[in-house]
Amino acid sequence: MLYPQEIQNYRDWTKIDVDLWRHYWFGMVNRGVLAQPYWWDEQWTISVQHTEVDIDKHLAVFEEVAPTLAKAQQERGRAFVGAAGH
Repeated sequence: MLYPQEIQNYRDWTKIDVDLWRHYWFGMVNRGVLAQPYWWDEQWTISVQHTEVDIDKHLAVFEEVAPTLAKAQQERGRAFVGAAGH
């Protein structure tokens, strides 16, 4: 989840940065990986149908996307709008 610290409870989870999540999701999809269904709280990304090749591709694409996520998060600072509008 895209949160500036480790999520400890449900309240933390409801405050993830949805804009950064969209950045992640579209970055993955635009590189050929459907990381999860479109919305931030769909957490199931790997199934028994995925092969080692699928998993390796997911990880490789995430390596491409992660630096832009980190940069965007730094630019946004700690002030972000959470999923529930917090």
